[in-house]
Amino acid sequence: MAFSFLPETDRGKVRLLCWDNKDGTYLTDYNFTDADIDSFLEQNSDSVFLAAASACRTLAVKAAAGAFLLTLTGALTLDRREVAKMYNDLADKYERRASSGPDVLTEYVDSFAYDVDLIGNDISEYIGD
Repeated sequence: MAFSFLPETDRGKVRLLCWDNKDGTYLTDYNFTDADIDSFLEQNSDSVFLAAASACRTLAVKAAAGAFLLTLTGALTLDRREVAKMYNDLADKYERRASSGPDVLTEYVDSFAYDVDLIGNDISEYIGD
């Protein structure tokens, strides 16, 4: 299972867009092999954004398989169902980016801020959808 990360290549750009290097360990913890990324590129006419969208949708399926909601009343709530939604939303944005021209305003997310209270409830303020 070969893995390489060179951000100046199309393969590296796809990896960067779908964050295929969990915990920042580029050499040991990844979801896709080089052949997988090349396949995404080939299936999407070498479009980096469409290939990244395909990779994100694959990650959404993987996340959905392990999704769960754990609630200990008055103590803890742990919701892992949102991970798949996040990857699908990211894929939608990459597909819109691929279909837009250079003069079209594109939305990017540069960070996420979560606000959690002492017992684990998400009390973040969400703007938009």
